[in-house]
Amino acid sequence: MRLRLGPTLYGLAPTFLLLLAFPLVAAMCPMLCTCYFSPPTVSCQANNFSSVPRVLPANAQRLFLQNNLIGTLRPGMFGPSLVTLWLYSNNISSIQPGTFRHLQALEWLDLGDNRNLRTLDADTFRGLERLQSLHLYRCQLSSLPTTIFRNLFSLQYLYLQENNLLCLQDDLFVDLANLSHLFLHGNKIWQLSENVFRGLSGLDRLLLHRNRLHAVPTWAFRDLGKLTILYLFNNSLTTLSGETLSDLPSLEFLRLNNNPWACDCRARSLWAWFQRTRVSVSDVICTSPADRVGRDMRRLNETAFRGCPPGNHHPVGFDWGCRPEWENGAAHPHPHPRPHSNGSSNHLYGLGGSPPADPSSFYRDVPANDIRSPKYDPPTEDGYWGGYGNEEGGQLKKGCPGPGCSSLDSGGTRIGVLLLPFPWLLMLWGPSWF
Repeated sequence: MRLRLGPTLYGLAPTFLLLLAFPLVAAMCPMLCTCYFSPPTVSCQANNFSSVPRVLPANAQRLFLQNNLIGTLRPGMFGPSLVTLWLYSNNISSIQPGTFRHLQALEWLDLGDNRNLRTLDADTFRGLERLQSLHLYRCQLSSLPTTIFRNLFSLQYLYLQENNLLCLQDDLFVDLANLSHLFLHGNKIWQLSENVFRGLSGLDRLLLHRNRLHAVPTWAFRDLGKLTILYLFNNSLTTLSGETLSDLPSLEFLRLNNNPWACDCRARSLWAWFQRTRVSVSDVICTSPADRVGRDMRRLNETAFRGCPPGNHHPVGFDWGCRPEWENGAAHPHPHPRPHSNGSSNHLYGLGGSPPADPSSFYRDVPANDIRSPKYDPPTEDGYWGGYGNEEGGQLKKGCPGPGCSSLDSGGTRIGVLLLPFPWLLMLWGPSWF
C-alpha cells in the first residue's frame, strides 16, 4: 500500500518537518548566537556575555566568543571537537588548570586583548599537541612559567606582543621546533638569556622591537639557522657582536634603527659584519663618541677603528635571575633613554612609517551580524609582511585560499539562529526553502 499525499498535505510537509526539528535544533544553538551547519560553527561575539554559554553543540568545530565580558574559563566549558576558539577582547582574568586539556583537536586559540590576564598556570596549554596558532597579545603578562609551552610540538605562530614581559628564561621555547613566527615586540624585555631561543630550529621571523634590551648574549641566536627576519629596533642597544649575527646564515632583513649605538672600538665586529653581509639592514646611527654622533655606523671607514686592539669584543652572556632588581624600584639597568622613533626603516623594506597592527588585529571589529564578512579572514603572509609599515602598500588580498584560512563562506545553511544538524532535512526541503 502506497501512501499518497494530497496537494495540501504535500505542500505542508516541509513546514511539518521543520516544526518537528525545531525543539532539537533550537536547543543546540545558544540564545543570541548564530550557528552554521558546515563546518559546525557557533558565533556568539559581541553579546555582552559574562560567561561561556552552558549549552553548545557537541560537534562544534569553531566557536567565536570575542568581544564579550567573559571573566573566567573553567574545565568543561568547551567540547572536544573544537578546532578554532576565539576569546579575544573579553575580560578574562583567570584560566583554571585543565580548561583546554581535552581539546586535542584544537589548532587555533586566540586569548589576546584580555587586559586583566596577568598570570598563566604552567599547565594551561597542556594536551594541545595539535595547536598551530596561539594568541596571547595585549594582556598583562609580566612573566611566563618555564614549562608553559612544553609539548606544543605543532605550534607555528606565537603572539606574545604588547604584554609586560620583563625577561625570557632559558629553554622557554625548547619544544617548539616547528615555530615559524615569534612576536615579542612591545614588551619590557631588558635581557635575553643565553639559551632562551634554544630549540627554535625552524624559526623564520623574530620580532623583538620596542623592548628595553640593552645587550644581546653573543650566542643567543645560535639555533636560529633558518631565521630570515630579525627586528631589534627601538631598544636600548649600544653594542651588538658581529659573531651574534654570523650565527644567522639565512637572515635577509635586519632592523637595528633607533638604538643608542656606540661607534667606538666596541662596534668593530658589528661594523666588520656589515662590510661582508648582503642582508638588508636599516640605518645604524651613532650616538657616541661625540665626533661620530649622527653618522651611520655602516658607512664608517676602516680608519675609524684604527688603534683598536684585535679581538676587542668580549662575548656577552648573562647568568642573572629573570627578575631584575630595578623591578622593585632600583635604578634602571640601561644608562641610555630609549630613543624617539623618527619613522625611519621601521618596516620590512625600510621605506618609513610606523609598524602596523599585529596580524591578529586584522580580523577585529567585524559587525556582529556579519560573520560572513571577508574581514574575518586573517591576512595572507605576503599581504602582511609585504606591507609592514607601508600604509599604501599593505592592502590585503581578497579571499583567503590558503590552508590556514578561516573563511566562513563554506556553504553553511542558516535559519535565524538555528543549526541544522541533519543533512537529510536539506535534501527533503530542497534549496528553494532558503
